[in-house]
Amino acid sequence: MPHLLPHFTRALTRRPAPNFADGITESAHLGAPDYHKAMRQYDAYLEVLRECGLQVTCLPGDARFPDGHFVEDPFVIYRGLAFQCRSGAAARRGEGEALKAHLDDLRIVEAPPDARIDGGDVLFCADRALVGISARTNLAGWRALRAALRTVQPDIRVDAVPMRGMLHLKSGLTELAPGILIHCPLLQLDYDLAWARVIPLPPAEAHAADVMPVNETLVIAAGCPQALAAAKAVCARVITLDMSEFVKMDGGLTCLSLRY
Repeated sequence: MPHLLPHFTRALTRRPAPNFADGITESAHLGAPDYHKAMRQYDAYLEVLRECGLQVTCLPGDARFPDGHFVEDPFVIYRGLAFQCRSGAAARRGEGEALKAHLDDLRIVEAPPDARIDGGDVLFCADRALVGISARTNLAGWRALRAALRTVQPDIRVDAVPMRGMLHLKSGLTELAPGILIHCPLLQLDYDLAWARVIPLPPAEAHAADVMPVNETLVIAAGCPQALAAAKAVCARVITLDMSEFVKMDGGLTCLSLRY
């Protein structure tokens, strides 16, 4: 099956600011994150990106944006295009401006004023891109991204996926391999996934539904045996990472870098 994901050579990241626990979260029941533990987890994450052969640019933390280390949300990058999102969370709308200077070799297209979209709602997989319609992303955001993507790939399929139950589409649905999706049933979709093989996860492994493919490697959350078994069944190189402190802030593996 053809695949939209390109070979990645670079990653843009931003270190969490010391006030990152002041960010937006729906997971307060998990407790407050520990900053020093989070930084150890973050450094391990960067090291994995480097081990996968990516040139990593790591920007300093910015206390103006407690969620600013979730750099995947302000931009969607595809084939030399950097689509600048406009988040449905007003507090996050300034994050993209600080990243722009580091994407100056890409063609930047800004979302129009009526569009609301987070990169965490955009999943490139198999023969299509999926855009979750969520609290952060509306239909105008989907239409704007679809139009932008078609300037670099006119025949690309970009489907709107109405959803509920989790923050972002990729919080509960990502791709292990072309045509093989891993899904947390807490994420409810009004969209037919019959075109793919879908591997369900138990609620205890909900955060492991956000897997991060990096070229020939699958990076998944640590401590999740069903997710690990599913990943090993389709990929020869699987790396696990403990991201517990970022899960407390509704974050996951894909959120922490722009890979392109």
